[in-house]
Amino acid sequence: MPKFLPRLSVPGLLLLLSACGSSDPSGVAPGTGNPGAARSCDAYAGPSLASLRHYRGALHEHSSYSDGDIHSIPADYFAAGKAAGLDFMGSSEHTDNLDPLVFISLGSDCFSTPDGLLTCLTPSVDELNKWESIRRQTEEASGEDFLAFRGFEWTSDRFGHINVFFGKDQTNAKTDGGYLLTMESFWSWFTRSPDTPLLGGGGDSIAIFNHPGDKTLGDFDPGRNWWMLRHVPQADERMVGMELFNGGSSDRYVDWYALALDNGWHVGAVSGEDEHGTNWASPELPKTVILAADLAPATLKDAMLARRMYAVVGNQDLVVEMDAEGHPMGSRLGCDGSATVPLKVSVRRRDGSPFTGRIALFDKAGEPLLRSSGASLEQALPVSANERWYYARVEDEAGEALAYTSPVWIRAR
Repeated sequence: MPKFLPRLSVPGLLLLLSACGSSDPSGVAPGTGNPGAARSCDAYAGPSLASLRHYRGALHEHSSYSDGDIHSIPADYFAAGKAAGLDFMGSSEHTDNLDPLVFISLGSDCFSTPDGLLTCLTPSVDELNKWESIRRQTEEASGEDFLAFRGFEWTSDRFGHINVFFGKDQTNAKTDGGYLLTMESFWSWFTRSPDTPLLGGGGDSIAIFNHPGDKTLGDFDPGRNWWMLRHVPQADERMVGMELFNGGSSDRYVDWYALALDNGWHVGAVSGEDEHGTNWASPELPKTVILAADLAPATLKDAMLARRMYAVVGNQDLVVEMDAEGHPMGSRLGCDGSATVPLKVSVRRRDGSPFTGRIALFDKAGEPLLRSSGASLEQALPVSANERWYYARVEDEAGEALAYTSPVWIRAR
C-alpha cells in the first residue's frame, strides 16, 4: 500500500468513496426521490415543496357593481367566502360599468320591478367610484387566514372574456375598442406599464381566459375565442390560466385548453364560480386551489405566475399533487435530451377518506396518454427538442371530470 494513503477500515473506505462521489451525504440526488439517482433536469428553484400549502378559494364573482344581485356589493361575496372557510377570493366585476361615475347596476332584477329599477339607478357614494371602493373592500376583508383581491372582467362578446387580477388599473372593452373591433386594444393595455401617462396599463396584472367558446358572434367569426387563442408572446408570462370549470361541473372547455397549450400559451388550470346571485362560495360551485407558502398578496400572485394551481368541481374537496423530478405542477423543465423525466400524480381527500376514482394523463386533445385506477399515476416522460406539455385529469369511477392540474412543460436544454 502506498505510504501516502492511510490505512482505512472497510466502513471508513466506504465513507470516503461516498464523499468523493456525491456532495449530498444522503445519497439522494436533489429534486428526486430515488437514492443515488442522477438529476436529468435543471434544479427546481421555487419555494420549498414542503412549504407549499394547498389554498382553496374562489375566482370570478359579481355583485351590483356589474350585473350581479342588485342589493349586493363586493364586501358581501368576500364575507361569504370567509364564512365558508375559503382561503381566498378574487373579485371580477365586468368593467362595462366600473368607470368613475358610471354607477348603474346591470343586474336582471333592475328591469323586473319598478323598485328594482329605482335601486339600480340610485347611486351610493361607493358606487360613484367602484374601482377604488373594491380596493378598500378587499383590504377590509383580508386578514391572516383570508385574502381578498381585486380584479375585473374584460368583457368582449365577440373575442371573449378575460379576468384580470392584482393590477392597479382597469380597462373597459366597451370604450377601448375591444368589444367588437380588435383584441389589440386589450393586449396593448395588458403589456403597458400602469404608470404610462394618460393611458395607464396592466403591466402589473395577471390574467385568465374565461369560459372559452361561450362568448362569440358565431363560428363564422375568425376573431372568436381571442382569435382562436392566437399566441401573443409578450403577454404569455402573465396570462396565467384558463377556466376548466365555470359555475358547474361541465368540463366542456378542455379542448380549448389543449388548443391554448398547443399554440404556445403557458396557461394553468383554474375554476370560476361566475356567481351572479348570492350563492358565492357555496360547496356546489367549482373551486381553484393554489399552492403557495402563505396568503400574502405577493406570494399568491407569484404562485399563480408559476402556474401552481388546479381546478376542482363543486362538492369535491380534493388535494392533487404533481411531481416531475422534484418540480411541482406549472413548472417548465429543461432536461437532458437523452433522459426521461419521472412524473407522479397523486390524489387524496382533505378529510382523509380514500380516493377511488381514476387519473388520466394528457399530452394532446382527445384520448389520454395514460389512465390509471386509484389514487396515483406514474409515468416516465420523454424529452424532446420541442417543448411538450402534460396535464392530469382526475376522474370519478364513471369517468366524469373532478379536477384538472396545471401542466408541466418539458423540453431539451
